[in-house]
Amino acid sequence: MPATPEHVGGRAAPLCASRDPGPSPLRRLTRAEYGRTLRDLLGPGLIDTSGLPPDEQALGFDNNADVLGTSDLLVEQTVALAEQASAVVVQDLARFLPCAAGAADADCADGFIRDFGRRVWRRPPEPTEASALASVFAAGQADGGFAEGIGRVVEVLFESPQFLYRIELGDVADSDLAGAVPLSPYEMATRLSFLFWGSTPDEGLLTAAAQGQLTLPADLEREARRLLGDSRAHEVTAAFHAGWLGLARLDQLDKDRVVYPAFDASLRDAFRAETARFIDEVVWRHEGTLAALLSARYTFVNSALAEFYGVAYPGGGDFVQVGLGSANRAGLLTQASILSVYAKGNQSSPVHRGRFVREQLFCTTPPPPPSNIEIRPPTLDPRQTTRERFAQHAADPFCATCHTLLDPIGFGFEHYDGIGHWRQAESGLAIDAHGNLTGTDSDGSFDGAVELADRLAGSPEVQRCYVTQWFRFGYGRGETSADSCTLGALMGAAAAKGGDVRELMVALTQTDAFRYRRALEVNAP
Repeated sequence: MPATPEHVGGRAAPLCASRDPGPSPLRRLTRAEYGRTLRDLLGPGLIDTSGLPPDEQALGFDNNADVLGTSDLLVEQTVALAEQASAVVVQDLARFLPCAAGAADADCADGFIRDFGRRVWRRPPEPTEASALASVFAAGQADGGFAEGIGRVVEVLFESPQFLYRIELGDVADSDLAGAVPLSPYEMATRLSFLFWGSTPDEGLLTAAAQGQLTLPADLEREARRLLGDSRAHEVTAAFHAGWLGLARLDQLDKDRVVYPAFDASLRDAFRAETARFIDEVVWRHEGTLAALLSARYTFVNSALAEFYGVAYPGGGDFVQVGLGSANRAGLLTQASILSVYAKGNQSSPVHRGRFVREQLFCTTPPPPPSNIEIRPPTLDPRQTTRERFAQHAADPFCATCHTLLDPIGFGFEHYDGIGHWRQAESGLAIDAHGNLTGTDSDGSFDGAVELADRLAGSPEVQRCYVTQWFRFGYGRGETSADSCTLGALMGAAAAKGGDVRELMVALTQTDAFRYRRALEVNAP
């Protein structure tokens, strides 16, 4: 049965008689968005934004509006960065204000406020705002000359909520959807640019907004496909998959060097590079589908990683493509980045690996453990395999409720130790990597992670979860009951295009959730 809003992922969905765009929360620029925006406005490598505090995560992503708060440290850092931005502009007036070479006067400053302000605030300043900025310039010019006045204007632009927040008021006078308000063209330009580039709109988007060419779904699709053609879109797909897979944990990953003497920082960095290169290749140059991400029989290795995986290194550069053949690996689930992150420092973890599959691939959350249970893995025993040690989870009624949902999946990964190295035996005993899926559309036993990966690659529920993850990332919020139809439409669009990731990104721009905000919401700080 083809996927439609009425029947998606093997489950019934409500008929979409009513249309609700869902919540439209106020979104602050994330640390990554802030850095990319300064790069695109001022030039690469001119300002270091690494001092910005890391953003909190929700639902696996760091762009969720519900947790994007403001701290004293954040304010302090944004003020300092605004001062640095001011210095960059003042030191290169010829680039930012060509008019200053011939007429460094109020008219030149007014043009700068109009043009540069439009780029920084992602819309033209209102007349009252432009007047206030002109007063800032005049005061600075009186104190220290033309450059001082321009510098103060730049500081105000970058310190203002109009820059730091994505404010959406909508076009209240022009709504064709009951209970909702369409976004203004400039607000739509901002949504498009941050969805595809994680950065500010370019001149093409701002011009399209000014000409009223960002109102129809066809307009949004046109611009979406243009933005996909830019290398900045690769950064966004990389950020999405890193959040979905939990790869930020690699930054602090460490292992017991007695148990895993082969593990070091260079090997960890190779794990990260392999996964990033593989995702980019699949999404942008190969199959382009979730199914391929889960089951492709190729990857990218340097010489050290090739030795680690036991595959022949063909030479020819760093991280070259190799076929996996009979290397007992396929797709993301058997890459060392995933396997090492979802393991303990001194052993593998059927619990963590099973939970990863449940939560990130099926979007289901197992019940929490009882509050009076001390959570710790079974003690290492050189006479037993991990599977034998973890058997106590199923035998203990306090543990079984959760662990019968997790451990049988995780056991399928037992051929891979705590750093993802293949093993035939543990503690001198043969590995049993048989697993079992329950409560999904792919139920049944399987033998090893490769067989599991192939099964998940064909699962409509896994595809629906992947679409849901893109919804969370692309819209910067969690799904609500009002979003059932949007998710159904996205699932249908993904199925119609064979699961192509880029087509799914385009489909994100065609929903009411993307084009409207609720009428009673006013998205402003």
